[in-house]
This record gives sequence, C-alpha cells and structure tokens, in this order.
Amino acid sequence: MKNLTLLFFLFFQTLSLAFANGGVVDENYFKKTGNIRLLQKADISLLKEDLRIKIVSDTTFIEVTYFLKNNGNTQSVHYGFPVDIYETEYTVYPYVGVLYFEAEVNNIPKKYAYWRVKNAYESNQYNKENNRKYTSKVDRQWYALKIDFEEGTTQTLTIKYAIQNYRSDYYYGFGFIPTPSERRFVYDLFPSSSWADGIVNDFSVIMDLSDLYQHKCNPKIEGLENLKEENGIYTLQAQDFDLKKRSYLAVIYKNQRRVIASDLKREYELFPILSISSSAENAEYLIDNDPNTVWKGKEGDWIKIKLPKVLTYIKDKNGETKSKIVYPMGICFLNGDYSSKENFDGTGKVKKMLFQVNGATIINYDHDAAVINRISLDKAVFLSHFDTNSLYEHLVTPFGSHLWNRIMHGQNAQAGKLFSKINEEYFHTLYIQIKKSDRENKEVALSDLYIFRYKKGYGTDLFY
Repeated sequence: MKNLTLLFFLFFQTLSLAFANGGVVDENYFKKTGNIRLLQKADISLLKEDLRIKIVSDTTFIEVTYFLKNNGNTQSVHYGFPVDIYETEYTVYPYVGVLYFEAEVNNIPKKYAYWRVKNAYESNQYNKENNRKYTSKVDRQWYALKIDFEEGTTQTLTIKYAIQNYRSDYYYGFGFIPTPSERRFVYDLFPSSSWADGIVNDFSVIMDLSDLYQHKCNPKIEGLENLKEENGIYTLQAQDFDLKKRSYLAVIYKNQRRVIASDLKREYELFPILSISSSAENAEYLIDNDPNTVWKGKEGDWIKIKLPKVLTYIKDKNGETKSKIVYPMGICFLNGDYSSKENFDGTGKVKKMLFQVNGATIINYDHDAAVINRISLDKAVFLSHFDTNSLYEHLVTPFGSHLWNRIMHGQNAQAGKLFSKINEEYFHTLYIQIKKSDRENKEVALSDLYIFRYKKGYGTDLFY
C-alpha cells in the first residue's frame, strides 16, 4: 500500500449530465442510453436484438442490431433516438454526450436528421455525491431516421454510437486533482417494448468490461440476470425475452486511477527546483524521479528545498501583456522504500512531519490522525507501486487543503509574511522535518518528492 502525501486548494465540481435513451429518466443524475423509440404507431415486430457494449475508461461504445418484420402493408416508419442534457452552472469542462452516431439499414449507411430543442423541460435532480438538490433546464437532442418497408418484409437496423458515462467529480483547492465519483452507464431496454407485444423472440448481449477489470475498476452490474462472464466479457442469450419486465442494464464502477492520471497529465507539470539539501545523505535521490533510489533518514532529520521565482505572461482586457507569479499547486512524496516490495515492507515510513514555507509553519502532518492542523484531510487510499511504473497512476484519492490559499491571502500572522518579499527574492524555501517514524528504530525512507504547477493555459487566472 502506497503512502503518498499531497497538499493543495479551492473547490468546484464537474458534472456529466446527459441522458440518451428511449424513455427519459432523470434520477440521481442517472444517464440512460438505449433502444430506439418508435415515433409513430406501426405494426412492426422485433424478431431479434443483438446488443454489443464495450466500456473503455469513461466512454461506452454501443452497437445494437434490430431485426424488424413488417406485419402490415407497405409503409414508412420513423424512429428517433433522444439525448437529454442538463444545462447546469456546475459544469466546469464542456460536456459532449454522444461522441458519434451512425445508422445502417441492411448494412448500408442511412442518413438521419438531427435537431435540438432548447429548454425542452425542467427537471429536479438529487446528487448523492454532495447531498444537494438542483432544478435544471433540459435540452433534448434528437437523432431520427425513416425506414421504408414493403409488405411482409424483414429488415435490419444497426445503430452505432459512443457516449460519455455519468460522472460528478469534485475538485478541492484551486483544482489540484479531483476526487472522482463513481461512473455509471445505464442501457434502457424498455422503449423497444412498444413494438408489437414487447417480447423479443431472440435477445443476445455481449458486454466487454475487460478494460475495467484490467484497471481494477471493480464494476458492478445491475438489471439483467443470468449473465455469463469470462475474462471480463459478459454474455446473455435468451428467447422470448420480455422487455417490459427486465427493462435496463446498468454498469457502475470506479475509475479514480485513470481520472487522476488524465487530470495531472492534462493540466500540470513539475515545478522547477533550484536545489535540495538534507541533514541525511543523498537528498538528490528525492528529486531524480526514480523510486529505486531512496533517501533514508530518521526522526529529527530535515529536508530543505529552494524554489525559483516563476513568471507567466498573460494579456489583460486591454490587450497589454503582464507578468504573473506562478505558485506551486501541490507537493507529494512517496512514503517508503519503493525499490522493491521486500524493502517497502521492511523499512520505516514517515508517521508525522513538520512542513514550513519561508520559515512559517504551515502543516503538522499526522498520517494516523489524517489531520493537517485544522484543515480537512480525506483519508487516502493508494494503489500499489508494484502495479505500475507511472507516478500519475499512484494517486487515487487526494487530500483536501487550503494550504496555498492561506499562504497567499495571509490568514494568519506567519502566512502573511511568506510572500512579502516576493519581488526581492527569486526563491522560496520549503522545509520538511521528520517528527515521527512508524518503526521503533526511528528510521524512515522516502523514495521521491514532486512539486506541481499548472501548465501554461491552465489555471493561470484562478489565483491572482
């Protein structure tokens, strides 16, 4: 189990709020996607439905083929696929519900019409992640097509599309890294029950969740029963399947590992370090980005890091270029000897530490108490280092802290002095002292230390 410490600030949230389905349901921000809806009454039987689903990270790819029989005279039948998206002030990044949409009739590409109805209706939602209720306006997007049937003929309709799965991710601090919510995909079977008697003669499902198993997402399946599983691929073959009685298929899973990896790689880069020193040997091992080289110390030892003054240049409303100071957004370290699992299990780790910036005490860290002074701290769960060689995949649940917010806004006497000489000095001094080890011999090991900053174009206007 990895012990990694992170420090950062502010709070906002991203919500993916789309509903693509044949029968709109808005429940706990549920997203449903599913069977095509018959837009007018027609004497059409659904002989067979082949449903293929593949989930990769936060995206679901669906391909469904309907075998349709015309029981009436020659007729043209219209089908529609609605996608409902909430308009919400809480969306930080633009959200695209349907990534692509394709239709084929008898294996020949079929043109479809698209239109959007703004503010189609209002909907009340309850978000269980933050225990809040919202009233939102909902836009409805339509994908619709027409199929011409001769009397007594059978045709195949194939729909292929990809959709983003439900998410509701929280950011603490000035958005250092998110606390990801569970991911949810729901496929709605009920709309097809409007065809004939609502019973499919032959119904088959192939659902590929191998990617989720590979990345330890622990998927949970709800709705359909009697699914068979092999190597993360679920199958179902059923005759005379009643769509009215078993109307949905849901996959709920965790995806923290890749969400945080993507967030860090997209928005952050390492903050430059002028120098590092310590009371023990090999301080350089802490910043060589190599977990196999390990700094070893004991209670009372200290680490001192000097950071340069970093500027970024942005244009104001008048088009004038101005310089802004770039601050580090967070610091993390690998707590323990990660050169091997045997060494990790056999060496000491930091239990308590003191953290100072420019001589002012900011944090007294207590690993067991999961408390940084009076600042809230989420208990962290870390993936085993031995599962991956990427630092960015070590992070799962971040600590929440107002560290740099306190520093910049001077909420106490010490913090108010931290950057008082910012224009005179070209570096800040970070100081870490080991206060307590988890071993009787008082020894500790740290494998690596990282300090992050925003990449250019991300977050540069959030903290000035």
